[in-house]
Amino acid sequence: MRGVQIFSGTSHPVLADMICERLGTVPAKANLGKFANGETRVDIGVSVRNQDVYIVQSGSPKINDSVMELLIMISACRGGSAKSITAVMPYGAYFV
Repeated sequence: MRGVQIFSGTSHPVLADMICERLGTVPAKANLGKFANGETRVDIGVSVRNQDVYIVQSGSPKINDSVMELLIMISACRGGSAKSITAVMPYGAYFV
C-alpha cells in the first residue's frame, strides 16, 4: 500500500501479519528488543516521512512492557516525520 506503513509490536505479531495479508502488504521493518539494562529498544527500519503509520500492539501478555514499547514506537515515528500515527490496540487494559 502506497503511503502506508504497518508496524507490529512484540505483543501480537500474528495479528499484524493477518492484517497485512488481508490488505495485500507486509509489515514494515522494525527491530524491537531490550537493552542490557532491560529498557525497551526500538529501531524503525524504514522511512516513515510523510507516511500514514499504523502500529498494531495488543496489551497482553505484559501490559506495562506493551504500552512502553508502543509509546517508544510512536515517538520514533514522530521523530521520523510520519504524516499520521494510529495505534491499533485490540486490547488495552489501561484504556478501558
